[in-house]
Order: sequence, then structure tokens, then C-alpha cells
Amino acid sequence: MLKVLELFAGIGACSKALENLGIEHEIVDAVEIDKYAIKSFNAIHGTNFEPQDIKEWNKDIKCDLIMHGSPCQDFSIAGKQAGGDEGSGTRSSLMYETLRIVEKLKPTYVIWENVKNILSSRHVHNWDAYAEYMEELGYTNHCQILNAKDYGIPQNRERVFTISIKDYYDKDFNCLLARDFQFPAKIKLKKKLKDFLEINVDEKYYLNKEKLDMISNWQCYEKPLNHIKTDEGIMGTITTRSGAECGGMKVIAIKTANKQGYDLASNGDGIDLSYPNSQTRRGRVGHSISKTITTSDFQGVMDNYRVRKLTPRECFRLMGFDDSDFNKASEVCSNAQLYKQAGNSIVVNVLEAILNELLK
Repeated sequence: MLKVLELFAGIGACSKALENLGIEHEIVDAVEIDKYAIKSFNAIHGTNFEPQDIKEWNKDIKCDLIMHGSPCQDFSIAGKQAGGDEGSGTRSSLMYETLRIVEKLKPTYVIWENVKNILSSRHVHNWDAYAEYMEELGYTNHCQILNAKDYGIPQNRERVFTISIKDYYDKDFNCLLARDFQFPAKIKLKKKLKDFLEINVDEKYYLNKEKLDMISNWQCYEKPLNHIKTDEGIMGTITTRSGAECGGMKVIAIKTANKQGYDLASNGDGIDLSYPNSQTRRGRVGHSISKTITTSDFQGVMDNYRVRKLTPRECFRLMGFDDSDFNKASEVCSNAQLYKQAGNSIVVNVLEAILNELLK
């Protein structure tokens, strides 16, 4: 039986992936300081863990796999770029606590997930330091940026996955050898964002006129839109705020910092609602897919020709959790906490693909 230790456990994406794959496993511990996240973890996985501070964690246990998605806020381009240098005291510097625990427990496998920006010129020295230390501990590292949309989930979510595998001693060659690992191949995305939406959504999630005006570029509607082609034909000129129509398909112009000044969102398109007054925001519209789920209710969708926020249940679905998981978590946490937990989690489908390759 695979013994799993989840650090920065959140709501337990790794354990959920193992469950979906039918891999027999035991969660030997879940280290998570957020009392609400660990409540959801327990509700989903039927465990009874207490909140734990990783800086104080020093148990003597046996584990085969360590999963950790250390805090990304100080690496993320959406944050203040404080970084994660060892001893800096930032949340992202907690990645070095994982190295301390790996050195103590020496598991066979270690999986680390973080934001793409950790490989930028400003922060890559932290990834290098982590990888070098893992090599010193006798591990071979494999690193790749994976996107959730390439593994069955209609969400544009790029994350860096670092897979570290402990080298093994080969008697025939009388030396340490690295185990082989290949990152999973991409699969064609068959489902669209609309397939993950709830049927009946409370009116409170829909944007009112004031909020819609903040993200919409109505000025574009004063100009002919016949330069825009869609699968249904050529967009016609409109002069009202009801949205342009083309072959019965209605669109709304969403403000974005591109040459035109807008992107067109149609039914089932994801819309990034964060920083509505920003003049530099790009890529607000995801065509048939969601933009990256965050820890707040900042991701939206054009649904029934109206713009609304994604619901917490939809965010859980877009992170690979099923409705029964959400129902259990929603019994112990508020919507605000559920949004946060979804945004902080790891996409289960991506972990399934990784673990399937790693453990086969």
C-alpha cells in the first residue's frame, strides 16, 4: 500500500487522484495550517486531521510519496514578487521546509507543484536551489509546465510540476541508477466550460448593470463589427448595449488591453472579472474554457447571454473534484472559503495523469 504524506495539503488533490485511479493508499498525514481547508480535507477524505504548521512538523513516519504545493503567492505575477529565498520569511520560502522533511523521511517520490513564474529569471534560482538539494539527497528531478486544458479540464491553468524520484542501487552495476519517468502526453480537450456549469444558478452570481459596465467596452459597438468573422458568419453593426448578434449568436465586448480594446465573449466563454478598472489587463476571455481559477470569485462566464461569476461548485468541478466532494466541503465551509480552497488546490486530472505514469 502506498503511504502518502500531503504537505500544504489543501483539500487533498493528490489523495483524490489516487482514489480516482484506484491505487490503494494510506494518507499517513496531512499538513495544512488553514483550519477551514483541513475541515474540507477531512470531510472529503473521511479523515480526522488537525491544522498543523509545517515549520513545527517533525514526525517520524514512513511514507513513499510526498506531495506538496507550497505557497505560490510570492512567486506569482499577481503578487508582490517577494520571492521565496531561504530565510526570507515569505510564504513561498516554506518550500525549504519540504526539503527538511524529505531529508528526514527519504520517500521514493516527491511531487512539487507551483506557478509558472517560479521559472522566470527573477525566481528561477529558488527552483535551482530546490533541485540541487534534491540531487544531493539522491533524487533525479524531472520538470515540466503542464496546463489543465491538456488533461481533460477546460481551464487555462499552467503550473510547474517537479517530479523527484529517489535513485536506486543496482547490484549488477554496483552503483546508483535513476528511475525512468516521462511526463504524460497531452490529450485532446473534449469537454467545454459549458459542460461544467450548473443548470440553475442563483441571481446573486449575475453581474448587475454597474459591474457589467466596468468590464465591457461599449464604445466598440458604435463602430461596424463586420470585420469580425465567426463560424456563423460575419458580425453585423450594432448601436445598443444588448450585445452584437451574428447568426443568432450574441456577444459582449469585454475590455482588454489589446489593439482593438476588447475581446468578444459569447455563450459559454470564460471571462476574467478581476481588476475591472485595469488599463493593462489582457486575455480576459477564454473561448469555451475558463481562465485560471483563483482564490476569490473573480472568474466568470457568459451564461444564457448574461455575464455571471462562476459558482463555488463550478470552481470545484474545474479543479477535478466531483459534486459529492463539494457537497461534503460545503457543509463545513462558507462560499468564501470554498472559492479559496478551489483556487489553492491542484487540478486532480493533471495529478492523475502524472501518477499514472509515475506509479505504473
